[in-house]
Amino acid sequence: MVSLGTILYIMARLLPRIDDTETSVPTMKTHWTMEYIEKFDKWVKSWWEKTLRRVEIMILKLDNIIRNKLTNLKKNDSQKTVFPKEEEKSE
Repeated sequence: MVSLGTILYIMARLLPRIDDTETSVPTMKTHWTMEYIEKFDKWVKSWWEKTLRRVEIMILKLDNIIRNKLTNLKKNDSQKTVFPKEEEKSE
């Protein structure tokens, strides 16, 4: 049912809309479902915008955490070396 509703919503969005600025052409009465579709469309747009902003904030927080971990690793690694320096052997 959800997929059928999604298909109907997409089809309703693709329908051509009547321009209200022209007064010479008699205006047609809009279908009663168009009002609900437009309200739903506004709700989807606002929900999608809020969701994308929340995802962006979560990504930025994750980026800060990773950057701090890398910085700490660099500080700790610069103090200790993995391989000790080999002393030159004199023959």
